[in-house]
Amino acid sequence: MSRPIPLRAVETFVVAARALSLTIAARQLGLTTSAVSRRITDLEVELGHDLFQRHNRRIELTPAGACYLASVGEAIDRIHAGSDALRADRGAKVVRLSAVPSFASSWLMPRLARFRQLRPDIDVELETNADLIDFSIGDVHAGLRFGEGGWPGLVCDHLLDVEVAPVCAPDLAPLSRKVTAEALDRFTILSVVPVLGLWDDWFKAVGVGGYKPKRLKTFDNIQVLYEAAAAGMGLALGGTHLIEPYLDAGRLTQPFDAPAVAARSSWYLVYRPRDRNWPPLRALSEALFGEAAAETGPAQLALAH
Repeated sequence: MSRPIPLRAVETFVVAARALSLTIAARQLGLTTSAVSRRITDLEVELGHDLFQRHNRRIELTPAGACYLASVGEAIDRIHAGSDALRADRGAKVVRLSAVPSFASSWLMPRLARFRQLRPDIDVELETNADLIDFSIGDVHAGLRFGEGGWPGLVCDHLLDVEVAPVCAPDLAPLSRKVTAEALDRFTILSVVPVLGLWDDWFKAVGVGGYKPKRLKTFDNIQVLYEAAAAGMGLALGGTHLIEPYLDAGRLTQPFDAPAVAARSSWYLVYRPRDRNWPPLRALSEALFGEAAAETGPAQLALAH
């Protein structure tokens, strides 16, 4: 028995075949162009046929590709139609929301609890995942992402700004609270790989622009970063909406008398354009944005000691 063809690869092919553009397909699916190309290439390998002829600035279907589109395009349409019909059922108000674990536990969960009290008819199923969710297929309706917005093919609604300031384990806090290159040299600088530039922004804002850490350690997960800092491994940048539980518990402290700095990245609620007016998602969105607006601007890291 041959193994099943991945449905997400078939849907990617259908979107690209109808648009005759990998770039447009990527925008519609919320993927990068390279991811679309890779899926189609993998599908061609599985099928044993070239589906597209690739030119410098365009693609066109091969005879095999045209035949395959005629076979599977309608099936993909029926899958979407059936899914949309079920989601439109007023008795089935389930919103599947994705968020990174750290943001889900520190900011999102208390607000989802309040939303549940206000709208017991809408069930929010939370999926925590450190990776970017692929909206091109699957059952996730919306996600909370940290970045600068503009993810292709998705509506990106700005939710919360973020400020950052250094934090470390209390035992590592220096006697002098003044930020100098010499004071920073005492620490291993801890960072998350996708947002290394945040440190450069902070160095510049507090008057040590161009500072190069003597020791740097990177992580791929913000929660692991904070745990490493709490364990005494070095100095990390703590962001509002995430770091407060560590400060409140005394596991981390702010070692310098220096201002928090606004990050270039923010938190966004993202979803597919076709879901914009879906009532359950609109209700959840309005509740989350109401919670964000109730906060008096970006949450401030407590710098007084």
